[in-house]
Amino acid sequence: MASINDNVRGKKLFKQGSSGQKAAKGSDGEYTVSKEISDDLTGLTDISEVYNDDGLYQVNRFLLRQIEDIRQDVEELHAFIKDAFGKDSSSAASQGAKGDKGDTGATGAKGSKGDTGATGATGPQGATGPQGPAGADGADGKDGSDASVSGASGSFTATSGKSSVTVTVSNGLISTIK
Repeated sequence: MASINDNVRGKKLFKQGSSGQKAAKGSDGEYTVSKEISDDLTGLTDISEVYNDDGLYQVNRFLLRQIEDIRQDVEELHAFIKDAFGKDSSSAASQGAKGDKGDTGATGAKGSKGDTGATGATGPQGATGPQGPAGADGADGKDGSDASVSGASGSFTATSGKSSVTVTVSNGLISTIK
């Protein structure tokens, strides 16, 4: 496995100096070229002249081969980094896949029984039920003309609270109430 450091060890191939300046290596290890050469190199957009001029091609062919090797290496590095980390470094894709879910743990012991709750309030009294059916009629009594009455005669006083009445009975029948 490889790691990447924080510093870039390579030096620029050139940096711009003043107009008419001769190329020279500075104390920082970089080459400073004249403004004219810097502008010319910065403006290059087409390498076909090197390929089309046999003299330029023969002088530069080894450099062209090395530049192509470097270009391919950079292309491979770019593809590798994009696949490994994604396009956005803040959400790198190198975190790996999610692992399998672990086994379920054993069931714990049964807890103790809780206290009995308080008795609830007494509910309201229910509504009165419907009245039952009337009872059967009793047997008919004897007609009055057939009745024979014999019995006591006299009177008595019945009292309820502060009221009282006198009842007179004659031969078993109530004759007056006063």
